[in-house]
Amino acid sequence: MQSETHFLLYTFYYMRHCHILLLALLLLALAGCKKDPQEIFNEEKSGVVLICNEFYYDVALADGEHLYFTGIDDDGSLQGLTSDLNEIKKNPSVLNGTGFFIDNTGRILTNRHVVAPEINKEMVRKNMNNIIEGYAQYIQLLQDSMNARYQAIQEYAQSQLYEDEYGDTQLNMTQDEYDQLNEEVESLKQQYAQAENVKESVRSNILGYNFSIQLHSQFGIAYDGSNVRSWDDFMKNGCTLLKVSPDSNSDLALLQLNSKTTPTDKYIFDYTQYDADQADLKITDPLYMIGYNQGINLAQTDNGIRVQFTTGTVSQTPDGTRVVYSIPSMQGSSGSPVIDAQGRLVAVNFAGSRGSDNFNFGIPLLRVITFLK
Repeated sequence: MQSETHFLLYTFYYMRHCHILLLALLLLALAGCKKDPQEIFNEEKSGVVLICNEFYYDVALADGEHLYFTGIDDDGSLQGLTSDLNEIKKNPSVLNGTGFFIDNTGRILTNRHVVAPEINKEMVRKNMNNIIEGYAQYIQLLQDSMNARYQAIQEYAQSQLYEDEYGDTQLNMTQDEYDQLNEEVESLKQQYAQAENVKESVRSNILGYNFSIQLHSQFGIAYDGSNVRSWDDFMKNGCTLLKVSPDSNSDLALLQLNSKTTPTDKYIFDYTQYDADQADLKITDPLYMIGYNQGINLAQTDNGIRVQFTTGTVSQTPDGTRVVYSIPSMQGSSGSPVIDAQGRLVAVNFAGSRGSDNFNFGIPLLRVITFLK
């Protein structure tokens, strides 16, 4: 009986210590998966690119003419409005964002709003209709001026009539003066008719609710450490837009290098290894972001452009639609990869909270995978 008791105690002691040892080994293994932030940055920064999008908007009118603009001002007016295609091409709008390689075919993941910025269609319609109606009213003012001159000539001519001693109506002006006035009257009639045609043509361009706005864009990218001084430097690495997400909750888009080849020295982010445990982010889990805050303005250094590495933690329990974190970011970091302490891709940065740079939002990896299927 005593020997059995000793055996049981020994077995319990052995199993307990084995359990503790296995737990310690598991914790050690998990700790070993974590990487030093500097190591993550050094390894992955080459795969993050600065995107430059030069773009303008195009509205076709009913008479076949086109109006071009680059955006909407804070006061609601259209920026860069012109009917000259060459002018708008020389002065497009410029937008910077961040993207990152996801395979060896040159495909780059970024945000939809970086490569296809949305425009308030109703505001454009109202603004353009105000401009069109304003032009029509200007023509009407010209017509009113013509009509006033015509009436003045008629009144003057009437004042020059008199009856002679025989009761016949006579005109108190020379033949040259009469011919000049008559010629001006005929010219006014023609100009008025032409203005009426133009006015009607202008008003035919009033936009209904089914008009379309065409976005014209050119894309180029630059790498960490490269020298960028002009648009031509971006276009050394020109890109084509492959697709954008139609899902309003997935602000995602896919570009591809025109060469269709990712340079061999660039890191490729693996989005395919979805792990439910990895996706189950918890409050205060550390997260990192590699991106170009403020675009070219902050990235530009004496040693070429430099990507930034920012850190934070999960700030809110993820809901499957977005990840909220305390990583500070600014305009230009849209499309940045968000990675965990093991260096794995967990989200794509897409927006910040209004009034604060300290709370920002990312699109979870599962939504990224769904978009890329």
